[in-house]
Amino acid sequence: MNIESIDLNLLVAFDAMMQERNVTRAGLRVGLSQPSMSHALTRLRHLCGDPLFVRVKAGMEPTPFAQRIAPSVRAGLAIMRAGLEEAVAFDPARSERIFQILLSDIGEVVYLPRLMQHLKKVAPGVGLRILQLPRESYREALESGDADLAVGFLPGLSAGFYQQRLFSDRHVCLLRSDHPRIGASLGLQSFSDESHIMIEPAGTRYSRASLHSSTTTLIEQYLEKNGLRRHIALRVPHFTIVPEILAATELLVVIPGTVARLMMPWRHVKMLPLPFEVPEFEVKQFWHERSHQDAGTRWLRGVFAELFLEKGPHLP
Repeated sequence: MNIESIDLNLLVAFDAMMQERNVTRAGLRVGLSQPSMSHALTRLRHLCGDPLFVRVKAGMEPTPFAQRIAPSVRAGLAIMRAGLEEAVAFDPARSERIFQILLSDIGEVVYLPRLMQHLKKVAPGVGLRILQLPRESYREALESGDADLAVGFLPGLSAGFYQQRLFSDRHVCLLRSDHPRIGASLGLQSFSDESHIMIEPAGTRYSRASLHSSTTTLIEQYLEKNGLRRHIALRVPHFTIVPEILAATELLVVIPGTVARLMMPWRHVKMLPLPFEVPEFEVKQFWHERSHQDAGTRWLRGVFAELFLEKGPHLP
């Protein structure tokens, strides 16, 4: 195979196929129609002398040859992207770059309002794409460059990534303001007797294998360790519907205090301290070495630090 005969766009298409395992989705990922994507793969198959991808029941499966070259192709593309980005000075006031950020739906509520207000003032052309992936996929997304930044309580990223602590938070209980059995304080017996909502992050299997993948699993592990139990009446993958459910039912939910305080002014709910001590947890921003020196992502990390470092999202 003559490397000089390979169009770089073919390698971009190949990398997209390795990620998506579907011709249509891979085409959308790189801005190609389905016929154009198929044509690119045909050209690359001819140049490589290998089928590269074969059709199976679940989609397109890479051949052993494709699996062998995939890491080198991805690493090479990442180096070129990083070099091009570093070569061009980043001016937030003029940039039209789209940054990809890993956030939970709770993170969206906490960060996006103030973040978008700030960007409108200092970087009106900059765009954000918010990604919601299973926590187990965060590492791969950052390593591959599919995400520029991840923000939240993410102990699974503690090793192998750059990180910056933004602020500490602790859990509280949120419930309807006129709850018939719970007034101005919450006792341990009431906490155990009442039924609860649990927020299980979308795509994350709630099991011992995924403990510490979110603040929800952190609190659940703490309860189990201390011999405390609660009845889970409802499990939902997203937080945004929870305040409406609380207002219409007698359920309780344990959530980060930052989020609870944001919901207080405009929901028929109240916030109470938990009837037991739970350790604080740290909210951080994480990024991969490949983007550590990139001027654009350095600027974005600085924006998060300016807006949220220490003081947290709930304070001016």
